[in-house]
Amino acid sequence: MSSLALLAEIRQSSERRPYEVLKLAEPLLNSSNQLTSATDDAWLVYEQVFLSALDEGQIDLAKALLHILHSRFPSSQRVKRLYGLVNEAAGHPDESHKLYSEVVDKDPTNVLALKRIIALLKAEGKMALAANELVGYLDTHGNDFEAWLELSHIYLGLHMYRQAAFCLEEVILQQPANHYFHLCYAEINYSMGLLDIALKEYLRVIELSTDNVRGFYGVKLTADRIIELLSSSTRSGSGGGKSRRDAQMSFSLDNVPQMPVLEKLSQLATERLVATYSANKAASAPTKALEDWLKQ
Repeated sequence: MSSLALLAEIRQSSERRPYEVLKLAEPLLNSSNQLTSATDDAWLVYEQVFLSALDEGQIDLAKALLHILHSRFPSSQRVKRLYGLVNEAAGHPDESHKLYSEVVDKDPTNVLALKRIIALLKAEGKMALAANELVGYLDTHGNDFEAWLELSHIYLGLHMYRQAAFCLEEVILQQPANHYFHLCYAEINYSMGLLDIALKEYLRVIELSTDNVRGFYGVKLTADRIIELLSSSTRSGSGGGKSRRDAQMSFSLDNVPQMPVLEKLSQLATERLVATYSANKAASAPTKALEDWLKQ
């Protein structure tokens, strides 16, 4: 297979294999006639090699390729975005932001430029501004689940748990069979004290991924916590118990299983976790201590 065919294969797979791309492109760049004979593919190769040069830190090569692209497409917004990437790599984020903003002003639907603006804001630690930009982006591109996931991560960093949970709900709507997203959603709800939702989501995790250790840990911790709160509420009596219970619980008792079901869930999770750690015959002392805790 020729170098051009291999480069085309890498482009079509959307893989980032910069070292391999540069090796394949080296003889083509040294033989301008061979690359020119590729007609329209030549410009795709130039852009591909440009991006690989940036990945490998070869800024001078990237600038030389960008000069070729700009000579051929002097008014291209796509090329202008590449200038932004070079400025980022060279440590000039302000110039990059300006270029990306100009691209977006001319074409508000330019997804790549919009995402680079958000990435720059994140790199500068301006998380609140990055979140605002992402919200605006998602108003138009609501089916981009990766953007919803990124916004959830930003909200978590800002300790905005309800907003992060909402973003993950959007992710789960688009990717309902991915156990990892259910796990993240369960953990956020557990952190907020919404134990009824957390328990359901942890159970969904082990339904989708039957050997998921974090899922079983979540089931055990959540079930045990609900049992503890229910027991505390019962001991408090019917008099002053309601206000005390409300102070401890931010979820509805109507939405959680009965005590026997909770105990069975905790027991099942414990058995599965103990079995997982016991499978290692050379169990260390910390592992044995963990098993003892699980069996309590």
